[in-house]
Amino acid sequence: MATQKQYEAITKAIIEALESGTVPWRKPWNSPEGNAFPHNASTGRRYHGLNVLNLWAIALKNGYESQAWLTEKQAISLGGKQKEGERYHFVYWYDFPKVDTGKNDSKGEPILKTIPIFKMSKVYNVEQCEGIKLPKRELVTDTPTDTFNPIDEAEAIASAFIANGGPSVDHNGGDRAFYRPSEHAVHMPKQAQFEETGEYYSTLFHELTHSTGHKTLLGRFEETSEPVHFGSEKYSKEELVAEFGNAFLCAEVGISNETIDNSASYIQNWLQALRSDYKLALVAASKAQKAVDLILGARV
Repeated sequence: MATQKQYEAITKAIIEALESGTVPWRKPWNSPEGNAFPHNASTGRRYHGLNVLNLWAIALKNGYESQAWLTEKQAISLGGKQKEGERYHFVYWYDFPKVDTGKNDSKGEPILKTIPIFKMSKVYNVEQCEGIKLPKRELVTDTPTDTFNPIDEAEAIASAFIANGGPSVDHNGGDRAFYRPSEHAVHMPKQAQFEETGEYYSTLFHELTHSTGHKTLLGRFEETSEPVHFGSEKYSKEELVAEFGNAFLCAEVGISNETIDNSASYIQNWLQALRSDYKLALVAASKAQKAVDLILGARV
């Protein structure tokens, strides 16, 4: 079981970013290696859940252009080390050891149970290191524009999900965008009302993430649930899920949603929620990851 201090440690960077007036998940990073997701430079594996938001916030605070990270041991294995005086950052993960219960089954075999153990590791951004020889994939500086259209990809993701258990979507929402669980429907403003195409897809991804909570999908909502109100406890919890899911999906297709207004009331709402419950961000990020996996899985 994770301790309060551990939860505080992994949400600290996010809270600091909010205190400075920035919503870190509103700006998926555009890194030199062309990967907007925080990932391990040695293995190429992406970080997931709250680690994504936390490392985005850390990169934003420290001015790191790269979203590639390494443990001390991995930096050494790549021929380098962290620079003198550089401080580590935390990522979290779970180990699932099997423990003997002291009981046997009908065949006399010991009965084992799996106990998840919360663990934390120390990582450094590659810009905090020196002498490392990065894999070739980390040295790509440009994403070919003739083979990848971020907006087309966003449309493909949304269309596939909508066609495979996702909500209906109409553009009669007037000046509001919202998801209504009782209808399993997303209501959006007309596309022409958005100043930027990226803003439209960012908003759509936010509402599609909400829709994964329907009883036929991930079951976060009751059948008769209605949109929750700004500032309420339910709003804080579900909106964080939708915000994180939106950020993950925008990063997936290379859309920056940094143009959306970070109002003072909006930021203070997140600060109040996270300060009162350090576990909230961890839980919301986990739910958002499940939502995104469901949405992206519809493309297969």
